[in-house]
Amino acid sequence: MRKFWMTALMMTVAVAGAQTISYTTESGPDDVDIGKKTATVHQTVNLKLPEATALHLDATKLTFDISKLSADEQRESKMYCAYGFGPDVASSTNPNFWNQQQVLPLGTKYETTDTWGEINVIAGEQITSYPPIKKDANKEVDNATKAYFVCYRSFIIQKFSNVGNFKLSVTRNNPAVGEQGRQMMYIQDNPCSTFGGPTGLYKLEPGATRELIPMDKTTGTTGARAAGTTGQTQPELGGGSNKCRPLTSWLDDLVVIAVVVDGDRAGNNNAVLTYTLESKDTPFELADSDATGN
Repeated sequence: MRKFWMTALMMTVAVAGAQTISYTTESGPDDVDIGKKTATVHQTVNLKLPEATALHLDATKLTFDISKLSADEQRESKMYCAYGFGPDVASSTNPNFWNQQQVLPLGTKYETTDTWGEINVIAGEQITSYPPIKKDANKEVDNATKAYFVCYRSFIIQKFSNVGNFKLSVTRNNPAVGEQGRQMMYIQDNPCSTFGGPTGLYKLEPGATRELIPMDKTTGTTGARAAGTTGQTQPELGGGSNKCRPLTSWLDDLVVIAVVVDGDRAGNNNAVLTYTLESKDTPFELADSDATGN
């Protein structure tokens, strides 16, 4: 089994060029067939590839800056903060999701748009001040507006695997109790080949690990999965109307992270997430799950 941990930003640069090569004579016995009207010789063309597993992450730092909550500031930072509808809503477990519960943070959720990489957050009224508070028509404070709220951001992670099967997990660091960086956090990964409708997220507690790709989407190579969606709209694949990026062996995943803002201390509440892509030549099973925590 191959594992690849995302520990640094990987950058690739394509450069145009040309190179002259000569013809090849390889070692081995010659194949000669002489006939009166037909001659046949045999050649094996071998594309020999090393096993490779790789991750590419642009957003090595994802900041939820609660000091910038005006609608324009949120739009510029590609963040959205809003009230919830109540407490978290958890679904029943499903083996295809590695028996992990999907959760709607404060009852909120998101759905895709017609543009790949965009999401719509389905939540209560947008938060534009901190601490959250609003007054009614009589200028009386509405205590309901002092509630917790949730903020959403998203980014793209690209994965490459040519071994035959792959899975992606994420592990959160575990600060000591009382230290900062223990904010309520939720995460969900949407492989481009399966991008669909509204979805829940996995609650990612400090120290926990979550499997991010559904089990039935872990087979094959990333290049085969990307090629299988190239040129097709998602309705043809049973999802939304997004398209995968064409002509690539790297598979795009849209990752959504939500944080609930409650009683956290002022300052930098840093949570360190480590993404791990694993490859192996046999199918993954539930027993291969690295998921831990609640």
